[in-house]
Amino acid sequence: MRCLRVLFALCVPLSVACGGSSSGSDAAVDAGDAAVDSASPDAADDSATDAALDTGAPTGDVCDAMGLPRAEFLASTGSGFGDVAGDFTVDTLSGDPWTLSEHFSGCESYVFLNYAAVPDGDALWRSFADGLVENSPQNVQFFFTSYESDAAAARARVEAMRANIEDSLSRIDDAAAEAFRARVHYVTTPLLELVGSVGDRARAQPGIALAFAIARDQRFDPVGSLAQVTSVGFVSRLAMAAYVGHYYNYRAALRERLAAEPTPTLVPVISAETLSERVVDRPIALPDAAAMAGFDTLELDVQLTCHSGARDCSEWDRIAGIELCMNDACDDRRELVRWITPYSRPGRRRWVIDATPFLGLLADGGARTLRVVMGPSWERATEREVNISMRLFVAGAAETSIDVQRAFTGGAFDASYNASQAPFHFTPPAGTTRVELVILVSGHGQTDGDGCAEWCNHEHEFTITGKPPHRVSFEGEAGVAMGCADKSREGVIPGQYGNWAPGRAGWCPGLPVAARRIDITSDVDLTADNELTYRGRFAGGEPRGGNIDLSAYVVSYR
Repeated sequence: MRCLRVLFALCVPLSVACGGSSSGSDAAVDAGDAAVDSASPDAADDSATDAALDTGAPTGDVCDAMGLPRAEFLASTGSGFGDVAGDFTVDTLSGDPWTLSEHFSGCESYVFLNYAAVPDGDALWRSFADGLVENSPQNVQFFFTSYESDAAAARARVEAMRANIEDSLSRIDDAAAEAFRARVHYVTTPLLELVGSVGDRARAQPGIALAFAIARDQRFDPVGSLAQVTSVGFVSRLAMAAYVGHYYNYRAALRERLAAEPTPTLVPVISAETLSERVVDRPIALPDAAAMAGFDTLELDVQLTCHSGARDCSEWDRIAGIELCMNDACDDRRELVRWITPYSRPGRRRWVIDATPFLGLLADGGARTLRVVMGPSWERATEREVNISMRLFVAGAAETSIDVQRAFTGGAFDASYNASQAPFHFTPPAGTTRVELVILVSGHGQTDGDGCAEWCNHEHEFTITGKPPHRVSFEGEAGVAMGCADKSREGVIPGQYGNWAPGRAGWCPGLPVAARRIDITSDVDLTADNELTYRGRFAGGEPRGGNIDLSAYVVSYR
C-alpha cells in the first residue's frame, strides 16, 4: 500500500508515486518544472479592461440556483486554522475593493491561491487553469494573491494569472465564462500587507502557504497540497484547487443531513481528546436491551483534526476503523466501520458512517468495549483532536438487524488465499424475514507488475449452494486517474501530501470504505442450514498479489 514506484500499464494510467509530496514551502518539485514550462500558456496582456475582467460584483443568487441554505455572517476577528474568519477587504484589478461581509452569500467558500517564488509556486502559477474553470463548483470564489513585497510585481503577477484564466475561459461558452469571471478576484496588494483576517492568516503562517481557504462555515482551512502526480513526479497544478470547494460542500451537506435526522441517542466513544496513540480501547455505555430493541439505525460519527503542519500530521494511506471487542481481552473483534487515513493532511475531517447492519451485535446493550484504530500502532505518533460517538435513532426502517455472523476474513491475496476460505454454514434465527451479505472489502499493497491488490480490479464471489454467485468488483474504480479526487464530493479530503487522487480497489485515502450490502434472502432457506462459499478472483483466474482486507458478514433481519 505504501509506495508504487513503477508504471502499471494495465491498472494505472500514470506513473503512480506515493508518499508525501513537496507542494508548499517544505520542498520543491524541480523535476516537474520543465514539463510545466513547456505546457503552460503565455501570460500575455489582455486588451480587455480591468473592470470588464474583474468586476468584483456579487455572484448573484448562487445559493438559490444550487438550492443551498444560507448561513448568517459571523462577526469575528479570527485568523487561525479552524477559527471563524474575520472580515477583510482586498483591492483588485477592477479598481473596486472587495469586502467579505458585503459579499457574503451564506453558501459559498473562498479559496486563496498565493504566488511565492519557490519552484512549487512557479509551477502552480504556470499551470493551465482549464481544470479549475471546468471542475470547480459554482459556489466557490477564488482570490489570486502574491507574497511578493513589491506592489508593482504583485500586480504584474496577478495580471499574468488573469491572462491565464481568460485563456481557459475562451474555450467555454460565454455564459459559463461570465459566471466564472464574476467569482474570481485578482488582488493587487501584496498578501502580507493585506488588512483584515486574510492578511493576519498569511502573517501568522510559518513559512508560506500556496493556498488556504475560508470554508462554508466561515472557518479557515489550510487546503494543503495542490500537487498532482505526473510522469515527472509531483507537480503543483491549479486544477487540483477545483476539488476543495466540493469537499466544503460535502461538509455543509453533512451538517444539514444531521440536523434533519431524528434526534439521536448519543453514545460517546472519545470526546474531544487530544491523542497521539494509534490504537485505543474505550469502554462505552449503551442503553439497556429494551431501549436498544427500539432503534433501527446506527451511525458512527468520526471527527479527527490535526492542528500541526503537514509533516507533523504523519499519516500515510493506512487502514483505520472501529471494532467491537467480543471478550475482555479484546483479542476477538468484529469490524464495524473502516476508513483509510489521508496522507499528512492538516485540518478537520468528519465522516458519519452507517453501521446499521451491526445493531444485532449490540442488542444486549449495557457495557461494551470498542477498539478505535487510527493507524498502525508502529507508525510515528501524531497528536490529533478526536471526537467519536455512536448515533442511535429510529428512522422508520421496516426491519431491524437481529443477528450478525462473521463468515469470512481476508489475507494475502496469493495462491493460498482461496484454500484458506472454508465454507460457512448458518441457520437464520427464528423470525428472520430478510438476510443480507454485508461486506467490507478493500485491496492493498502490490507484489506483481499489475499493481494488485491496490490498483487492479479483483473480484469476490459469494455463493449459496445451487444459486448464482454474488460478485463484488472494482471495475471503473481501480486505477482511474482522478477516481479518488472526484470523490471529494463524498468526503475525500483534498490537498493531501501524497498520491491521493487516483482510484483504488475499494477505497480512497481520506474516505470510509463503504459496506457492500447484498440481499440474499431469495437464496436462503430461512428454517434450515445454508452453506455459503467465497472465492477471490483476478481476471477470471486465481488471486494475483497484495492483500485483501475483508470482513464479510451474514446479517439477519426481522
